[in-house]
Amino acid sequence: MIPCTLASGRLCGGDVTRWEIAAASHAAWDDAPLDPRPPSHDQHGRLHEDPDGTADHSAWIGFSVLLPGATSETVQRTLTAWIRQHESLRSNLCLAEGLPQRRTLEPDDVALTPEPLGPHDPDELCELLRREFHASCRPTRRPACAFVSVETEQGHVLHAAFDHVTFDGLSAYGAVGHVAGLHTAIVNDVHEQHHSPSYVDVAEQEVAVGASTSTEDPRLGPWRSFLAEGRIPPAPAASGIDPAGRYDHRLVRHDICDGDRAARLALGYAAEGFPTGMLWTAILMQAIGNKAHALMSTHGRPSPLWMDSVGWFAGVAPLSMSLPAGSTTRDWVIEGVRAWRESAPAAALPLGLVQRLLDVPLQPQVVLSIIDGSRIDGHEWWRPLGSAIHLGDVPPSSQCHMWLTILPEGVSLATRLPLADGSEAWLDGVTERFARIVETETETSHPYVPHPEAALP
Repeated sequence: MIPCTLASGRLCGGDVTRWEIAAASHAAWDDAPLDPRPPSHDQHGRLHEDPDGTADHSAWIGFSVLLPGATSETVQRTLTAWIRQHESLRSNLCLAEGLPQRRTLEPDDVALTPEPLGPHDPDELCELLRREFHASCRPTRRPACAFVSVETEQGHVLHAAFDHVTFDGLSAYGAVGHVAGLHTAIVNDVHEQHHSPSYVDVAEQEVAVGASTSTEDPRLGPWRSFLAEGRIPPAPAASGIDPAGRYDHRLVRHDICDGDRAARLALGYAAEGFPTGMLWTAILMQAIGNKAHALMSTHGRPSPLWMDSVGWFAGVAPLSMSLPAGSTTRDWVIEGVRAWRESAPAAALPLGLVQRLLDVPLQPQVVLSIIDGSRIDGHEWWRPLGSAIHLGDVPPSSQCHMWLTILPEGVSLATRLPLADGSEAWLDGVTERFARIVETETETSHPYVPHPEAALP
């Protein structure tokens, strides 16, 4: 499951159904009392970006998954149970006289109604999904998401998309297996309703902790170092990306290596205790250049109890790596582990809070997300169920977001690239170096032997 656009994904045509929250559910939402739990820092910012759902862009994130043997009834029951399970999907935010208000729908008040839209071929479906997701995935909409199912010979393919205000990358990757498993349980009449730990509670805690965080907090140390020039470091000059520029973007995919080569590389370093994610991060940073800077995306869940919860948990931490010319890949990996151990605690501070405490404008530039599929529940079903992660459009900016995906079939890099002069050639060069480093590291005539001075910093 490499992030892609709707147009570049594999869509199957068929009879299409749109799923809407029932009128009775909307009435119950209207009557729900105000929920005193505040929005998170990220949610607060998102509300002000698009307070009335009229912004030109809808930066949604979505997924597609086949539900084998599904009927319209089982799809309805699955979606109803899943929304009931996740409070974040039932908790609406809006601005009233500039102040955020929250109303949360009770689980038992959730009901969905189908709206048959008739047969669509793949091109027509792509256009329909683009329109639906653009209109429905807005931070103040109830709910801030959209569901469309397509009846095929194998079952119903569910397409779902969500505004970032209530969803993040790990929510999407985890939801594929969870929704498919939930449907299987419903079909076999073994489903028992339960409620995952709530992101809304985490948001409330985040705001409370942030209110007592001072400028002396040691977790601000990595941020101060990262912001030494008064801003987030830009993409390398060779990219042609001006940090003050406003560029359209294109989602570009590069396949780095196959699964066998990736396994050979990872096993050697794992024998010494190097984390797989940091191994691949360090090699990518080495390919970017001798001085590489990125905001590292983190899953943001407070504990494993929240791993199947959906919400905007994700945070970022600053990561800078600078090694002299001639440094080996091993040097980069060791330095990556050291630098990340120093910086990782900074991810607990939301970007909006960091900006307030340090009084420095924070416009993300290079953002790196690592997806190790083997660590996500249900990843074994991604390929059999034809699953996909889809991304919506984003407003013009200089932000370059990279998703490094590690799957059994190989390692790929998907990049939402600002279309500056020279940026595509720069990215091609980075990925060529990345692949060449991996090839060099795995093509040796001798078995990998741990270095005698292999102690981690």
